[in-house]
Amino acid sequence: MLLKVMEQFKNRVFNKVLLIYSITIVLTLFLLLLVLSRYYTQVKVQEELDYNSRTLERIESTFDRKHEYLQSSVRELYMKNDLLTDISFALQHTYGEYLSFKLNKYYDSNSFVPNNLDTFLQTFFSQDKDINAVALRSITTNIEYSFIFNHNRWNKSLPNETQVRNVLPNEIIDDNGKYKNTYIFNESINDPALLKNIGYITVYYSLDGIEELLDTAKLKLIGSVYIFDRKGHHLYSSEKGSLPEPLRKLSFSTNSREVHWNGQTYYMNSLADRETGYMYVGFIPEKEISKITIVHWTMVLFTSLFAIIAIIIAYFAMRNYAKRIYAIDATMKQVKKGNLAVRVQNDDKKDELSTISNSLNDMLDELNQYIDDVYILTIEQREAEMKALQSQIQPHFLYNTLEAIRMRAVMDGSKTTSVMIYNLAELFRYSLTSKDVVTIGDEIEHIKKYLELMQIRYSSRLQVYYCIPDCYYSNKIIKFTLQPIIENYIKHGFRKEASDNWIDVKAEKGDSALHVYIEDNGYGISAQRLREIKETLDSPAMKSDSIGLKNIHERMQLTYGKEYGIQIESVEGKGTIVEIIIPIL
Repeated sequence: MLLKVMEQFKNRVFNKVLLIYSITIVLTLFLLLLVLSRYYTQVKVQEELDYNSRTLERIESTFDRKHEYLQSSVRELYMKNDLLTDISFALQHTYGEYLSFKLNKYYDSNSFVPNNLDTFLQTFFSQDKDINAVALRSITTNIEYSFIFNHNRWNKSLPNETQVRNVLPNEIIDDNGKYKNTYIFNESINDPALLKNIGYITVYYSLDGIEELLDTAKLKLIGSVYIFDRKGHHLYSSEKGSLPEPLRKLSFSTNSREVHWNGQTYYMNSLADRETGYMYVGFIPEKEISKITIVHWTMVLFTSLFAIIAIIIAYFAMRNYAKRIYAIDATMKQVKKGNLAVRVQNDDKKDELSTISNSLNDMLDELNQYIDDVYILTIEQREAEMKALQSQIQPHFLYNTLEAIRMRAVMDGSKTTSVMIYNLAELFRYSLTSKDVVTIGDEIEHIKKYLELMQIRYSSRLQVYYCIPDCYYSNKIIKFTLQPIIENYIKHGFRKEASDNWIDVKAEKGDSALHVYIEDNGYGISAQRLREIKETLDSPAMKSDSIGLKNIHERMQLTYGKEYGIQIESVEGKGTIVEIIIPIL
């Protein structure tokens, strides 16, 4: 029994399609989940790394400014001979000798303001709130002069809270590892006469400024920021606690990499500044980046839910189709047995199955009434052929009749009537041609026939001028472009009481188009009416009484583009100029 059920399930197209669809939708959704998950992770990680890098660059910029200021201060020192002499003497003699030298120098000076070591350090370094202390050291006499600018911070930075006086030799040690919350910059001082190094100046900066900088970025900054010197001494950490193991033995370099530690993934940015000798490191746990793990599980949950919903919807949608397929299959089995009266039950749906059902029903109907259908179709075909022949005969009858009338007028000596009938026949012939695009030459010939009729009607009251170079006669133009404009002039602009009416048709080549102008000296158009016509031409949705002009304009723009069409200028009582812009073809 179970095998039979399995066999039926296997042989049913509906079951196969549902199974394949379910597998496909599950694989597709979870593949999409994998791609989106990785993409989301990469985007968020890169976003945080970029922000972390910008923060490290801001810290580096702060250090660079401090270092550059120290260098500029030393350069300023070389430009002041008295001050450089004072500092050079202090670094190359004992402290007592320097005090005697300073008193003698002050005694001999005309100024009440001393220009010595103290004033130099106070002038250049007292304004920076981040400086804790400045030390001036000699490399020949082992003398050091220390100046404390922020005693509170300086005392806290010393190892074992050691107190330091304002001037103490050999107390300040240039060692980042021994000072708390402090970073150090050194700059050499050379003897200008001997051009040799006699000492160097050391500035001790507090890291409180860096702490303030990071406080402004903490709302967006994820992870921790660390500062190391060139020797690998850990100077600063934005997080309390011990230094993470991956940061204990870092090389002095700039890079970005992924680190695995304690079963978790971390992203590490390092920015090494060889000029200042400091390296800035960002250490970001992956789990803190916008809660990636929570987002991943949420995406898995929703993907599973969507897959289940998609399969359920597919099942109910396909079950209805399956019933219709089974009905078609049953009908075809009955036809195979010879029952041509059976039909598939029609429904209101418009799909392929309905097409198959209707086609099957139609086929059965055709099988039952084949002879009659063929006979009726044959008769209908003959009637269609007769109507086609009649439609061909009618224009020929019209032309032949007009030609007979014209010939009779010639025989009776009425040449004017003959010309009018001939022009009318030509107008009909041109109107009934099936071409949508003609040459300018054809269109000009058509309007000539029309204007000749009007000249006969208004004898000696209408003059027509043509100024169209022969090279433009073969240019293509949409059929019935010029004649409606001429007809508008005859209907609305022609002054029947005047004898000096004229109309001028000319063509000129522009930069990238051919411009055909139709100018007259008729009644013209009022300013209000002209504005309405222009608005109608520019707005396809607006309705207008100038149906002919609007039709020509829209046909040209649909055929050639928005830069082509009709432009109208008119002055009431003086005349109108209609410009037709067409491509050069």
